[in-house]
Amino acid sequence: MSANKLRVAILGAGLIAPNHAAGFQEVPDLAQVVGICDINRENADNLATLFDAKIYSDYRELIADPDIDLIDVLLPHHLHYPVAMEIIATKKHLLLEKPMAVTYRQSMEIFESAKKAGIHFGVAENTRYIRAYVEAEKIIKTGKLGDITLVRTFLPANERIRLSSDDFWGKRLDQGGGALIDSGPHTFYLLKWLFGEIRELVAFTSQLYKVDSEVEDNADVRGKLACGADFLSSFTFTAEVPHSERLEVYGTTGSLIVDQLVNPPVRLYTEPVDFDGTQVEGLEYDPMGWHYFSIVEEVKDFVRTVVENRPPTVDPLDCCYVVKVIEKAYNSARNGNKLVTI
Repeated sequence: MSANKLRVAILGAGLIAPNHAAGFQEVPDLAQVVGICDINRENADNLATLFDAKIYSDYRELIADPDIDLIDVLLPHHLHYPVAMEIIATKKHLLLEKPMAVTYRQSMEIFESAKKAGIHFGVAENTRYIRAYVEAEKIIKTGKLGDITLVRTFLPANERIRLSSDDFWGKRLDQGGGALIDSGPHTFYLLKWLFGEIRELVAFTSQLYKVDSEVEDNADVRGKLACGADFLSSFTFTAEVPHSERLEVYGTTGSLIVDQLVNPPVRLYTEPVDFDGTQVEGLEYDPMGWHYFSIVEEVKDFVRTVVENRPPTVDPLDCCYVVKVIEKAYNSARNGNKLVTI
Protein backbone atom coordinates (compact mmCIF):
# COMPACT_ATOMS: atom_id res chain seq x y z
CA MET A 1 0.00 0.00 0.00
CA SER A 2 1.23 3.47 -0.82
CA ALA A 3 2.10 5.84 2.00
CA ASN A 4 -1.00 7.90 1.42
CA LYS A 5 -3.81 5.90 -0.15
CA LEU A 6 -4.99 2.36 -0.74
CA ARG A 7 -4.69 1.63 -4.45
CA VAL A 8 -7.83 -0.16 -5.58
CA ALA A 9 -8.88 -2.06 -8.70
CA ILE A 10 -12.44 -3.05 -9.55
CA LEU A 11 -12.69 -6.39 -11.36
CA GLY A 12 -16.08 -6.49 -13.09
CA ALA A 13 -17.79 -3.30 -14.30
CA GLY A 14 -21.35 -4.55 -14.55
CA LEU A 15 -24.64 -3.69 -12.85
CA ILE A 16 -23.46 -3.31 -9.25
CA ALA A 17 -20.05 -1.75 -10.00
CA PRO A 18 -21.18 1.94 -9.96
CA ASN A 19 -22.45 1.45 -6.38
CA HIS A 20 -19.10 0.07 -5.30
CA ALA A 21 -17.35 2.87 -7.15
CA ALA A 22 -19.40 5.42 -5.22
CA GLY A 23 -18.21 3.86 -1.97
CA PHE A 24 -14.57 4.35 -2.92
CA GLN A 25 -15.34 7.90 -4.06
CA GLU A 26 -16.62 8.75 -0.57
CA VAL A 27 -13.27 7.96 1.07
CA PRO A 28 -10.85 9.85 -1.23
CA ASP A 29 -8.39 10.40 1.61
CA LEU A 30 -8.08 6.66 2.18
CA ALA A 31 -8.44 4.99 -1.22
CA GLN A 32 -8.09 5.66 -4.92
CA VAL A 33 -9.43 3.48 -7.73
CA VAL A 34 -6.52 3.09 -10.14
CA GLY A 35 -7.68 0.14 -12.25
CA ILE A 36 -10.82 -1.23 -13.92
CA CYS A 37 -11.13 -4.60 -15.63
CA ASP A 38 -14.02 -6.02 -17.65
CA ILE A 39 -14.39 -8.08 -20.81
CA ASN A 40 -16.96 -5.49 -21.94
CA ARG A 41 -14.79 -2.56 -22.98
CA GLU A 42 -17.67 -0.08 -22.96
CA ASN A 43 -18.53 -0.90 -19.33
CA ALA A 44 -14.88 -0.62 -18.35
CA ASP A 45 -14.51 2.73 -20.14
CA ASN A 46 -17.60 4.19 -18.49
CA LEU A 47 -16.48 3.22 -15.00
CA ALA A 48 -12.85 4.21 -15.54
CA THR A 49 -13.80 7.76 -16.50
CA LEU A 50 -14.98 8.34 -12.92
CA PHE A 51 -11.42 7.90 -11.68
CA ASP A 52 -9.13 8.36 -14.68
CA ALA A 53 -8.18 4.74 -13.98
CA LYS A 54 -6.17 2.32 -16.09
CA ILE A 55 -8.23 -0.21 -18.05
CA TYR A 56 -7.27 -3.88 -18.11
CA SER A 57 -8.72 -6.33 -20.62
CA ASP A 58 -7.11 -9.37 -18.93
CA TYR A 59 -7.81 -9.91 -15.25
CA ARG A 60 -4.51 -11.76 -14.82
CA GLU A 61 -2.64 -8.60 -15.82
CA LEU A 62 -4.59 -6.66 -13.20
CA ILE A 63 -3.91 -9.25 -10.50
CA ALA A 64 -0.19 -9.26 -11.29
CA ASP A 65 0.17 -5.46 -11.18
CA PRO A 66 2.36 -4.57 -8.17
CA ASP A 67 0.85 -1.06 -8.04
CA ILE A 68 -2.51 -2.42 -6.84
CA ASP A 69 -3.15 -3.05 -3.13
CA LEU A 70 -6.80 -4.18 -3.07
CA ILE A 71 -9.05 -5.83 -5.63
CA ASP A 72 -12.85 -5.57 -5.48
CA VAL A 73 -14.24 -8.63 -7.28
CA LEU A 74 -17.67 -8.18 -8.89
CA LEU A 75 -17.82 -11.22 -11.15
CA PRO A 76 -20.42 -13.94 -11.81
CA HIS A 77 -20.82 -16.34 -8.89
CA HIS A 78 -19.01 -19.30 -10.46
CA LEU A 79 -15.87 -17.20 -11.03
CA HIS A 80 -15.50 -16.10 -7.41
CA TYR A 81 -13.51 -19.12 -6.28
CA PRO A 82 -10.86 -19.37 -9.02
CA VAL A 83 -10.30 -15.62 -9.25
CA ALA A 84 -10.23 -15.13 -5.45
CA MET A 85 -7.63 -17.87 -5.09
CA GLU A 86 -5.41 -16.21 -7.71
CA ILE A 87 -5.68 -12.85 -5.95
CA ILE A 88 -4.93 -14.36 -2.54
CA ALA A 89 -1.79 -15.96 -3.98
CA THR A 90 -0.46 -12.45 -4.74
CA LYS A 91 -1.29 -11.34 -1.15
CA LYS A 92 -3.40 -8.43 -2.29
CA HIS A 93 -6.34 -7.43 -0.09
CA LEU A 94 -9.65 -8.78 -1.36
CA LEU A 95 -13.27 -7.63 -1.26
CA LEU A 96 -15.43 -10.37 -2.78
CA GLU A 97 -19.05 -9.95 -3.83
CA LYS A 98 -21.57 -12.36 -2.33
CA PRO A 99 -21.96 -15.31 -2.44
CA MET A 100 -18.38 -16.19 -1.57
CA ALA A 101 -18.55 -19.18 -3.91
CA VAL A 102 -21.02 -21.71 -5.27
CA THR A 103 -20.05 -24.45 -2.76
CA TYR A 104 -19.31 -24.50 0.95
CA ARG A 105 -15.98 -26.26 0.34
CA GLN A 106 -14.84 -23.51 -2.02
CA SER A 107 -15.94 -20.82 0.45
CA MET A 108 -13.95 -22.35 3.31
CA GLU A 109 -10.91 -22.74 1.07
CA ILE A 110 -11.05 -19.05 0.19
CA PHE A 111 -11.38 -18.13 3.87
CA GLU A 112 -8.52 -20.38 5.04
CA SER A 113 -6.24 -19.28 2.18
CA ALA A 114 -6.85 -15.59 2.89
CA LYS A 115 -6.14 -16.15 6.58
CA LYS A 116 -2.91 -17.99 5.81
CA ALA A 117 -1.83 -15.26 3.37
CA GLY A 118 -2.29 -12.61 6.05
CA ILE A 119 -4.40 -10.34 3.85
CA HIS A 120 -7.51 -8.38 4.70
CA PHE A 121 -10.45 -10.29 3.24
CA GLY A 122 -14.06 -9.16 3.21
CA VAL A 123 -17.36 -10.23 1.66
CA ALA A 124 -19.57 -7.56 0.12
CA GLU A 125 -22.70 -8.38 2.11
CA ASN A 126 -24.67 -5.14 2.27
CA THR A 127 -27.37 -6.53 4.58
CA ARG A 128 -25.34 -5.53 7.63
CA TYR A 129 -25.45 -1.89 6.48
CA ILE A 130 -29.18 -1.57 5.77
CA ARG A 131 -30.35 0.93 8.39
CA ALA A 132 -33.74 -0.70 8.89
CA TYR A 133 -32.04 -3.94 9.91
CA VAL A 134 -29.60 -2.13 12.20
CA GLU A 135 -32.58 -0.60 14.01
CA ALA A 136 -34.33 -3.97 14.06
CA GLU A 137 -31.31 -5.49 15.80
CA LYS A 138 -31.50 -2.81 18.50
CA ILE A 139 -35.19 -3.45 19.10
CA ILE A 140 -34.75 -7.22 19.26
CA LYS A 141 -31.90 -6.84 21.76
CA THR A 142 -34.09 -4.75 24.09
CA GLY A 143 -36.36 -7.75 24.56
CA LYS A 144 -39.49 -5.81 23.57
CA LEU A 145 -40.59 -8.66 21.33
CA GLY A 146 -40.20 -11.31 24.01
CA ASP A 147 -39.26 -14.80 22.84
CA ILE A 148 -39.10 -14.95 19.05
CA THR A 149 -41.56 -17.50 17.67
CA LEU A 150 -41.62 -16.86 13.91
CA VAL A 151 -39.45 -15.02 11.38
CA ARG A 152 -40.55 -14.46 7.79
CA THR A 153 -38.54 -12.88 4.99
CA PHE A 154 -39.31 -12.06 1.38
CA LEU A 155 -36.94 -10.85 -1.35
CA PRO A 156 -38.86 -9.95 -4.52
CA ALA A 157 -37.07 -9.04 -7.74
CA ASN A 158 -38.06 -8.64 -11.37
CA GLU A 159 -35.51 -10.50 -13.50
CA ARG A 160 -37.81 -11.34 -16.42
CA ILE A 161 -35.86 -9.24 -18.91
CA ARG A 162 -32.43 -10.41 -17.76
CA LEU A 163 -33.52 -14.07 -17.76
CA SER A 164 -34.43 -13.72 -21.45
CA SER A 165 -31.20 -11.91 -22.32
CA ASP A 166 -28.55 -13.82 -24.26
CA ASP A 167 -25.68 -12.35 -22.24
CA PHE A 168 -27.08 -12.86 -18.70
CA TRP A 169 -24.83 -15.44 -17.02
CA GLY A 170 -27.19 -15.94 -14.05
CA LYS A 171 -29.69 -18.08 -15.98
CA ARG A 172 -27.35 -21.08 -16.41
CA LEU A 173 -27.24 -23.99 -13.96
CA ASP A 174 -23.49 -24.51 -14.37
CA GLN A 175 -22.92 -21.01 -13.04
CA GLY A 176 -24.45 -21.57 -9.63
CA GLY A 177 -28.24 -21.47 -9.82
CA GLY A 178 -31.00 -18.90 -9.69
CA ALA A 179 -33.03 -17.06 -7.08
CA LEU A 180 -31.82 -19.18 -4.17
CA ILE A 181 -28.09 -18.60 -4.59
CA ASP A 182 -28.49 -15.03 -5.83
CA SER A 183 -30.86 -13.67 -3.15
CA GLY A 184 -30.42 -16.30 -0.45
CA PRO A 185 -27.07 -14.97 0.84
CA HIS A 186 -28.78 -11.78 2.07
CA THR A 187 -31.57 -13.55 3.94
CA PHE A 188 -29.47 -16.29 5.50
CA TYR A 189 -26.86 -13.76 6.61
CA LEU A 190 -29.68 -11.67 8.15
CA LEU A 191 -31.05 -14.69 10.02
CA LYS A 192 -27.59 -15.64 11.28
CA TRP A 193 -26.87 -12.07 12.39
CA LEU A 194 -30.15 -11.37 14.19
CA PHE A 195 -31.23 -14.81 15.42
CA GLY A 196 -28.35 -17.29 15.21
CA GLU A 197 -27.92 -20.48 13.25
CA ILE A 198 -30.48 -22.61 11.44
CA ARG A 199 -31.16 -26.02 12.94
CA GLU A 200 -33.06 -27.65 10.07
CA LEU A 201 -34.77 -26.73 6.81
CA VAL A 202 -36.78 -27.93 3.87
CA ALA A 203 -36.69 -26.16 0.50
CA PHE A 204 -38.94 -25.87 -2.54
CA THR A 205 -37.98 -24.40 -5.91
CA SER A 206 -39.88 -23.78 -9.13
CA GLN A 207 -39.28 -22.30 -12.56
CA LEU A 208 -41.75 -20.02 -14.31
CA TYR A 209 -39.58 -18.71 -17.17
CA LYS A 210 -38.45 -21.87 -18.98
CA VAL A 211 -37.84 -20.70 -22.53
CA ASP A 212 -34.42 -19.09 -22.14
CA SER A 213 -33.45 -19.95 -18.56
CA GLU A 214 -32.22 -23.09 -16.81
CA VAL A 215 -32.52 -21.93 -13.19
CA GLU A 216 -35.17 -21.68 -10.51
CA ASP A 217 -36.84 -18.28 -10.40
CA ASN A 218 -38.88 -18.95 -7.25
CA ALA A 219 -37.83 -20.60 -3.99
CA ASP A 220 -39.18 -21.11 -0.49
CA VAL A 221 -37.12 -22.31 2.45
CA ARG A 222 -38.69 -23.04 5.81
CA GLY A 223 -37.45 -24.63 8.99
CA LYS A 224 -36.36 -24.15 12.56
CA LEU A 225 -33.82 -21.71 13.99
CA ALA A 226 -31.50 -22.80 16.78
CA CYS A 227 -33.19 -20.23 19.04
CA GLY A 228 -36.42 -22.24 18.74
CA ALA A 229 -38.31 -20.01 16.32
CA ASP A 230 -39.75 -21.16 13.01
CA PHE A 231 -38.68 -19.33 9.85
CA LEU A 232 -39.99 -19.01 6.31
CA SER A 233 -37.95 -17.32 3.60
CA SER A 234 -39.21 -16.67 0.07
CA PHE A 235 -37.31 -15.55 -3.00
CA THR A 236 -38.56 -14.67 -6.47
CA PHE A 237 -37.26 -13.37 -9.77
CA THR A 238 -40.81 -12.98 -11.12
CA ALA A 239 -42.32 -10.13 -9.07
CA GLU A 240 -43.44 -7.09 -11.04
CA VAL A 241 -42.46 -4.68 -8.27
CA PRO A 242 -39.39 -2.56 -7.52
CA HIS A 243 -36.49 -4.35 -5.83
CA SER A 244 -37.27 -4.65 -2.14
CA GLU A 245 -36.88 -6.70 1.03
CA ARG A 246 -39.31 -7.59 3.80
CA LEU A 247 -38.69 -8.93 7.31
CA GLU A 248 -41.39 -9.96 9.79
CA VAL A 249 -40.40 -10.84 13.36
CA TYR A 250 -43.08 -12.22 15.68
CA GLY A 251 -42.50 -12.63 19.40
CA THR A 252 -44.46 -13.41 22.55
CA THR A 253 -44.81 -9.72 23.52
CA GLY A 254 -44.48 -7.84 20.23
CA SER A 255 -43.80 -7.93 16.53
CA LEU A 256 -41.67 -5.99 14.08
CA ILE A 257 -42.34 -5.41 10.38
CA VAL A 258 -39.67 -4.12 7.99
CA ASP A 259 -40.65 -3.40 4.38
CA GLN A 260 -38.69 -1.09 2.10
CA LEU A 261 -41.75 -0.40 -0.08
CA VAL A 262 -43.89 0.74 2.86
CA ASN A 263 -43.93 4.20 4.44
CA PRO A 264 -42.67 4.13 7.16
CA PRO A 265 -40.37 1.17 6.45
CA VAL A 266 -40.27 -0.12 10.05
CA ARG A 267 -43.14 -0.51 12.51
CA LEU A 268 -43.29 -2.05 15.98
CA TYR A 269 -46.47 -3.73 17.25
CA THR A 270 -46.89 -4.55 20.93
CA GLU A 271 -50.56 -5.53 21.36
CA PRO A 272 -53.10 -7.61 19.38
CA VAL A 273 -55.29 -4.50 18.95
CA ASP A 274 -52.36 -2.23 18.04
CA PHE A 275 -53.53 -1.73 14.45
CA ASP A 276 -51.36 1.31 13.71
CA GLY A 277 -48.17 0.18 15.39
CA THR A 278 -45.37 2.53 16.35
CA GLN A 279 -43.14 4.10 13.75
CA VAL A 280 -39.45 3.57 14.44
CA GLU A 281 -37.94 7.04 14.48
CA GLY A 282 -34.93 8.10 12.48
CA LEU A 283 -35.67 5.95 9.43
CA GLU A 284 -36.76 7.70 6.26
CA TYR A 285 -38.85 6.11 3.54
CA ASP A 286 -36.37 5.75 0.69
CA PRO A 287 -37.42 3.01 -1.77
CA MET A 288 -34.88 4.21 -4.33
CA GLY A 289 -31.90 4.68 -2.05
CA TRP A 290 -31.86 2.14 0.80
CA HIS A 291 -30.10 -0.52 -1.28
CA TYR A 292 -27.63 1.85 -2.92
CA PHE A 293 -26.52 3.50 0.31
CA SER A 294 -26.04 0.17 2.08
CA ILE A 295 -23.58 -0.89 -0.63
CA VAL A 296 -21.75 2.43 -0.43
CA GLU A 297 -21.39 1.95 3.34
CA GLU A 298 -20.14 -1.63 3.03
CA VAL A 299 -17.36 -0.52 0.66
CA LYS A 300 -16.34 2.41 2.86
CA ASP A 301 -16.24 0.17 5.92
CA PHE A 302 -14.00 -2.38 4.24
CA VAL A 303 -11.56 0.33 3.18
CA ARG A 304 -11.38 1.40 6.82
CA THR A 305 -10.92 -2.24 7.81
CA VAL A 306 -7.72 -2.36 5.76
CA VAL A 307 -6.44 1.09 6.73
CA GLU A 308 -7.15 0.59 10.44
CA ASN A 309 -5.92 -3.01 10.37
CA ARG A 310 -8.99 -4.46 12.07
CA PRO A 311 -11.35 -7.41 11.47
CA PRO A 312 -14.17 -6.82 8.97
CA THR A 313 -17.63 -5.98 10.28
CA VAL A 314 -19.08 -8.81 8.20
CA ASP A 315 -17.36 -11.99 9.38
CA PRO A 316 -16.37 -14.05 6.31
CA LEU A 317 -17.06 -17.21 8.32
CA ASP A 318 -20.72 -16.18 8.53
CA CYS A 319 -20.69 -15.87 4.75
CA CYS A 320 -19.20 -19.36 4.47
CA TYR A 321 -22.04 -20.59 6.69
CA VAL A 322 -24.54 -18.91 4.39
CA VAL A 323 -23.23 -20.88 1.40
CA LYS A 324 -23.54 -24.06 3.48
CA VAL A 325 -27.20 -23.26 4.15
CA ILE A 326 -27.85 -22.60 0.45
CA GLU A 327 -26.13 -25.85 -0.48
CA LYS A 328 -28.33 -27.73 1.99
CA ALA A 329 -31.43 -25.99 0.61
CA TYR A 330 -30.60 -27.05 -2.94
CA ASN A 331 -30.02 -30.61 -1.72
CA SER A 332 -33.45 -30.57 -0.06
CA ALA A 333 -35.23 -29.22 -3.14
CA ARG A 334 -33.51 -31.68 -5.49
CA ASN A 335 -34.25 -34.66 -3.25
CA GLY A 336 -38.01 -34.43 -2.96
CA ASN A 337 -38.11 -31.56 -0.47
CA LYS A 338 -36.33 -33.64 2.14
CA LEU A 339 -35.88 -32.18 5.65
CA VAL A 340 -32.15 -31.61 6.26
CA THR A 341 -30.16 -30.56 9.29
CA ILE A 342 -27.48 -27.90 9.13
